Amino acid sequence: MSTGRAGILAAAISSFALSAGSAYASHAGAAVTCDNGDTFTLRAADNSGGFQSPAPDHVLIFEEGGVLTVFRLSVEGNVVLSRAEVGQSNNAGTEVTCSFTIGAGLHFEVTGLLTAR
Repeated sequence: MSTGRAGILAAAISSFALSAGSAYASHAGAAVTCDNGDTFTLRAADNSGGFQSPAPDHVLIFEEGGVLTVFRLSVEGNVVLSRAEVGQSNNAGTEVTCSFTIGAGLHFEVTGLLTAR
């Protein structure tokens, strides 16, 4: 990961930590739209570390049921995380790309494996 990309991810994660509990940085409750036509609401909770879990660079958990395991994450159009393509090619499901906006407009795009709960 390049220094610029690492900085963007750090800034995004920091926005969660610095403003935990405020509506500005919260990703809980964000409306998620996926390229397969599904729409969801993000579920996350404040934790003792001062930010929300799960962080959107691991998994997205949806209020309606289901989990999106993150393979690729872009923030404001910049790729900040891309997991090994070998693992992605070995998954048994269909990848989807979902997007959501938090706070004052920080836009996330996540590609991963959607599984039902």
